[in-house]
Amino acid sequence: MQSKFVTADLIPLFLLVCSPVLAEPTIETHYNFYSIYPQKKQDLEAEMTKRSPIIFKGKKFKGHTKWYVEWRIRWYEKQDSCQITQVKTALTVTYTLPQIPKEYKTTRETRSIFNNFYAALFKHEQNHRDSGLYAARDIEKALLNLGSFPNCQKLELAANQKGHQILQQYVQRDIDYDKRTDHGRLEGVMINNFMK
Repeated sequence: MQSKFVTADLIPLFLLVCSPVLAEPTIETHYNFYSIYPQKKQDLEAEMTKRSPIIFKGKKFKGHTKWYVEWRIRWYEKQDSCQITQVKTALTVTYTLPQIPKEYKTTRETRSIFNNFYAALFKHEQNHRDSGLYAARDIEKALLNLGSFPNCQKLELAANQKGHQILQQYVQRDIDYDKRTDHGRLEGVMINNFMK
C-alpha cells in the first residue's frame, strides 16, 4: 500500500502561435502482478508477505503505485516577450499488485476473500494515482498562467521550477495520505477484515 513515484522535467519547446488551451492529461496505465498460491484462506496473508516484491524502509507491502508526470509547452515569442500558449501533460501510472493465477486451484472461499481484499487494496492505490493526476492538472493550469517573460530561456526556467514545485506538493500528499491511513489499514485494507 506504499506509493512511490518518479517525476520528470521533460520540456521540449515548440515555437508556435496558439491561444491558451486547457486539456485533460493523457493517462497511460501499467500493471505488474506478483502471483500468490494460497491453498486455503488462512494462507493469504503469509503468501502476500512472502511473495511481494515491494519493500520500503525494510517493510513489505502488498500494493504499490508509481506515477510519473511529464509536460510539454508551446510558446509564442515576439520582441522582448515570450509567453506559453499551450501545455500538454501526460501521466504514466504503474501498479504493483497481488494475484492468484486463474489456473491455480484453491478454494472458492479463498478466491472470494482475496477478490474482496484486492478491491479494497486497489481503491487505496487509485488514491495514490490521483496524486499524479492532480499534479498533472495543476501543472497544466499553473504553466498556462505563468504570464509573459522577457525571453523564452527565462520562461523555460520558470516553467521547470513551477512544475517541480507542484510535483513536490503531490509527493507530500501521498506521504500524508499513507500516514493518515496507516498505508490503507485504517481504510480497512487488511486481509483479516475479509475473513468469514
